[in-house]
Amino acid sequence: MKNRIRPPVKIDDQGRVIKDPKIRAHSWRLNVPASITGTRKKRVFFATETEAKNYAADILKAKVSAGDFAERLRARGITIIEALEYALTHAPTKGSVSIEKACEAFIASRKANNCKERYLANLKSQLAPFREEFGQAMTDSLTKSQLERYLAGLTSKDGETPATPKTRINVTITLNAFFNFVVEEGWRGENPAAKIRRPEIDEVATSILSPEDVKVLLDEAQKPKYSDIFPTLLIQLFAGARRSEVPHISWEDIRDRYLRLEKTKVRLKRAVELPPVLLEWLAPYRDRKGRMFAPADVHFDPKDTRAIEDAYTYRLAQLAEDAKLVLPKNVLRHTAITYREAFTGDTQATALWAGNSPKVIEQHYRGAATKDDAVKFYALKPGP
Repeated sequence: MKNRIRPPVKIDDQGRVIKDPKIRAHSWRLNVPASITGTRKKRVFFATETEAKNYAADILKAKVSAGDFAERLRARGITIIEALEYALTHAPTKGSVSIEKACEAFIASRKANNCKERYLANLKSQLAPFREEFGQAMTDSLTKSQLERYLAGLTSKDGETPATPKTRINVTITLNAFFNFVVEEGWRGENPAAKIRRPEIDEVATSILSPEDVKVLLDEAQKPKYSDIFPTLLIQLFAGARRSEVPHISWEDIRDRYLRLEKTKVRLKRAVELPPVLLEWLAPYRDRKGRMFAPADVHFDPKDTRAIEDAYTYRLAQLAEDAKLVLPKNVLRHTAITYREAFTGDTQATALWAGNSPKVIEQHYRGAATKDDAVKFYALKPGP
């Protein structure tokens, strides 16, 4: 636009140059054509020729850059308007903060939302190494690639063995929730964890006890040394109560052939129909009151029952050792659900009974035992 920079003049209707006192304060005029403005020609006035030239150079540079971006957007099938709308939608609405500060705010928000202590503890545990590595970074600086490298480098508690796919999935879920919170707070424009591909998990067979193993377990559990956990074991084995539900169960919850669970994993009350074999086993205890498993040396906190659960798990481990059996995690509940599904053949009803979805029953329990196995299981009544 060098030839378009000239001293300002005024032209009359006959095409003659007229001196105009009003524009004498400006020594130079820049005519910016419509090809540059994108709309219509524009005149800009400057006190010096240098100012006019600098302005011309700046807008030419902007034009070239805009053309480059436009070409890149066209290659992706995106218009400039769509790109601007995307930018305005995802741009942070507030200043960025450190990952450390954001993690503290995220955990505090979950606590304020009345999340369970167990969930909060897991959240802190999963975010601890993330905070250690990225704590001083800003929330708007982390990329999807950085998070993927972080997840790939996770290890187990020994610090050397690579983390299992299940662990990486759990951490990915937590990071996704964390960055959703960050976006909601306006600390970055989009969630970098949203599109991280989660690893596939090989199908693992559900561990259950055979009817023969259940008989061995019951024979050992009936001994006086295990009287503190025997009724609770029966509830898990035949009614499928979760370990996290065990601390809340009281004798008063058993009425009219049903176990009424008030405190459940999903915070929905559940009435569990008790099979006749379980009612026979519990008959000697019908006059008891209070919590079913209540170790004297462990404090009961209704909001955080992990200490009670740990005490119960420890006693089960002692029982398994004496019975010379292996009791994998949750095997009692898995056994109860598997035989219930095999015996009734009703996936929907079993799901309601267990407090699961039908999909979970189909994926993990259906076909894990036969109806003949279930008949043998429910025939394990008290007596010699």
